Amino acid sequence: MNMKKILKIKIILVLSLIIALVSCTKDWEEMNTNPNEPVEVSPTNILAYSLRYIADNFYDDWMDMNNFETYSGHLGKIQYIDEAQYRYREGTVNNAWRDIYTTMFDLQKVIDMADAEGDKNMKAVALTFQSFILQIATDTWKAIPYSDAMLGQQGNITPEYDSQEFIYDKLFENLKTAGDLFAQNGDDDLGEGDLLFNGNVGNWQKFCNSLRLRVAIRVSLKDPAGAKSHIEEILGDPGKYPIIASNNDDAKFIWPGVSPYKEPWAENFLDDGRDDHGMCVTLIDILKDYNDPRLPVYAQPAPSDGEYRGVVAGAVEGSFVMADISRIGVFYRENPSGFTPFMRYPEIQFIIAEAAVNGWNTNGIDAKTAYDAGITASLQENGIAQADIDTYLLDSNVAWDGDVNKIYMQKWISLFKQGHEAWAECRRTDIPLMGEAPGSPYQSHNRPPFRYPYPTDEFNLNGANIGQVTGGIIDHFWGQQMFWDVRTGVH
Repeated sequence: MNMKKILKIKIILVLSLIIALVSCTKDWEEMNTNPNEPVEVSPTNILAYSLRYIADNFYDDWMDMNNFETYSGHLGKIQYIDEAQYRYREGTVNNAWRDIYTTMFDLQKVIDMADAEGDKNMKAVALTFQSFILQIATDTWKAIPYSDAMLGQQGNITPEYDSQEFIYDKLFENLKTAGDLFAQNGDDDLGEGDLLFNGNVGNWQKFCNSLRLRVAIRVSLKDPAGAKSHIEEILGDPGKYPIIASNNDDAKFIWPGVSPYKEPWAENFLDDGRDDHGMCVTLIDILKDYNDPRLPVYAQPAPSDGEYRGVVAGAVEGSFVMADISRIGVFYRENPSGFTPFMRYPEIQFIIAEAAVNGWNTNGIDAKTAYDAGITASLQENGIAQADIDTYLLDSNVAWDGDVNKIYMQKWISLFKQGHEAWAECRRTDIPLMGEAPGSPYQSHNRPPFRYPYPTDEFNLNGANIGQVTGGIIDHFWGQQMFWDVRTGVH
């Protein structure tokens, strides 16, 4: 996407809001309308705000780098290690909950406005992105308000909680509705607020259907029949349900690179001057063992001796020397015009490969073909030469031999910079196998967190309803497994 184009869109968004704020009161229906607030914001402006808000607040240092990336074994903290040790900050948790619900509610406004105007494409887009956020929310907290929460404008300020099973049913329903709307080829355009695909409805359609594949594979170990039906419906009708088909189709939010619109990882390092994160030993050691050519892209050599070395996620303070730890690679850490990845092509290929291993109808694509395609695409995304890709595919740790665990491992490696998704996959597959952080104050668990703590604001403001779903939670992070997490012997 052209950087000048994105900046122009951002400027238009800001100007449109300013114009709404200062416009005259001609034709206002009531004399007591507040002149300091806009009466109405267009759907395309709300879409722009929603895309940027989630990219900035759920893929930044506070949520992604401090929490999800450390739970998944991609990163470790080397200063202010609290979050990686599960010493959470109440304000951070409250903010995350607020950010999720503010954005989902804004997107519900877009859905309602699009319904009223008969705008099929805009409704499908808003449903898609709302579903994307809803899955993040439920895979973070499990049971959450949804049905009642979307009625907030009607005065329901203490919404009841829906079970995670119910929410996953709604995810399937909403994504199928969106996919069918896209297939109707609506003639409304998305306006300049589409900061993700620059108005390309076809790419949104692929994102929508690919997201349904993600939702389906998530529940596949719990509900294989249900997952199979959705995956076979999508893969069996590529004309109606096209999916992300190359790295060029990736759902990546590209940042303009000028203040205040800089990629969050880079902004944290370059502008804020922070050096709180290193590479996790789990990822570094696997990349080294596999002779993985992504190693020098994901990571930089340790300052002390030029070796690649990771830190244990949630390590005890004083158990390592900062200079001995590899920092995040320049490609991912030091480009203010970089990207925030929502969904990438390799993930789709690994989903297809897993479905093929399960014996499901993947429209003629066998597991090896999809597996090799997923690895190849990930290496290509990271600038690896074809000769090195060919060599890597022949490595005994990598070469396809029918073992589904190899799919899980390569998917986890490819999800670098998608900490929440990598954490979800770790909870689903136990690949790679990790334990509780050594610096955790609890020291009675054998896995990283199953969930994220509920916000104190909910206990204070919606106590009766949240009290219905907190039974069995242990030490804020454990006890309740996600309903799709079928692992045994974990605690």
